[in-house]
Amino acid sequence: MSAGRDLYLVGMREVRTRLRSRAFIISTAFILLLMAGALAALAFLSDRAPSAYRVGLVGDPPPGLDGALTVAAATSAALVGTESLADREAAEASLRAGRIDAALLPDGTVLVERRGAVELEALLTLALRQAGFIARLAEAGIDPQEAAGLLLPAGRVRFEALDGGDDPGGAGVAVATAGVVVLFVVISSYGQWVLTGVLEEKANRVVELVVAAVPVRRLLAGKVAGIGLLGLAQLLLLIGVSLGAGVSLGLFALPRTAPATAAWGVAWFLLGYAFYAVVFAAAGSLVSRQEDAQAAAMPIALGALAVYLAVFIVVLPAPESVGARVLSFLPPAAPIAFPARIALDAVDLWEILLGMAVMAAAVYGVVRLAARVYAGALLSGGARLGWRQAWRAARHMAGG
Repeated sequence: MSAGRDLYLVGMREVRTRLRSRAFIISTAFILLLMAGALAALAFLSDRAPSAYRVGLVGDPPPGLDGALTVAAATSAALVGTESLADREAAEASLRAGRIDAALLPDGTVLVERRGAVELEALLTLALRQAGFIARLAEAGIDPQEAAGLLLPAGRVRFEALDGGDDPGGAGVAVATAGVVVLFVVISSYGQWVLTGVLEEKANRVVELVVAAVPVRRLLAGKVAGIGLLGLAQLLLLIGVSLGAGVSLGLFALPRTAPATAAWGVAWFLLGYAFYAVVFAAAGSLVSRQEDAQAAAMPIALGALAVYLAVFIVVLPAPESVGARVLSFLPPAAPIAFPARIALDAVDLWEILLGMAVMAAAVYGVVRLAARVYAGALLSGGARLGWRQAWRAARHMAGG
């Protein structure tokens, strides 16, 4: 049977097995519901009405206070209403009754029922300082109404980038951060799936029947390809649903780097998944019991976690730094570091292509090494094997 036919049969077998798995369906639905709930909560919180405050004015307010309150309220995106009060006793009674949130006394004191309303206190502090500034201008001979107008913006402030970009501030960072998290979770999760699948087949002796019809290396490649196909489909589903829901709910506008980030992210997912999946498969072939799976996967999982943290610490804060560039060309980190730098528009095309060439070479080398360990350990039973023992067993089966 041809190699292509073997890969297709083994891969489709993995796809059918996973699609019939209740755990796969439930986990996918749970992730989608969790994401939808988070986006809905963000949309609800972003649509909340602005804060509204009622301020009592005792006696005659200082000149320009009304204009200063308007400017301060606009700065805080709040609504402020005022009412006149006769004296301090009336202000205290209104505060205790909840009719007002604060009262301004003639000597400049702000009376509140209790401290802690940070937004209101900052708003009133700004308004009183601006009112004092207007009063001094009035003493210098400037009309209070004209002085109040000096505090108002002259017109709409317009921002224009030299590179023509119109990305909202922080959108690129948000996309980069989300991409790092999603790629790490998906690559790690599907790598663990490969390990579990190898271990299950080895434990119930099914692998002996499969190997009788399919060479060991083709079995490894088909298993990795089949589970990777499901991982890619789930990744595209999650990206499409999250971005579509976020844009439709008005939570964010996609930065101009989003399409490139998505396309390159898929390419780097395939390379990163291939790199880690074959290592997980080799680790799974070394053990024969489910109880040993966690110990076999622990070194790989800790290495992936170290890479994930390094990207957060080094790449996201300074994507054009020397450390970020070096980390991008290390094969364990490249599948996460490069998409983050692409989202931040901090990498040239030649770097991406060179990084992919380095990563492809690393994948080829890892596949060769892991396939040999996989072949040597897969048909062994009993106690857990070490990497060297599996390598020697594969060499012995090959005749030297």
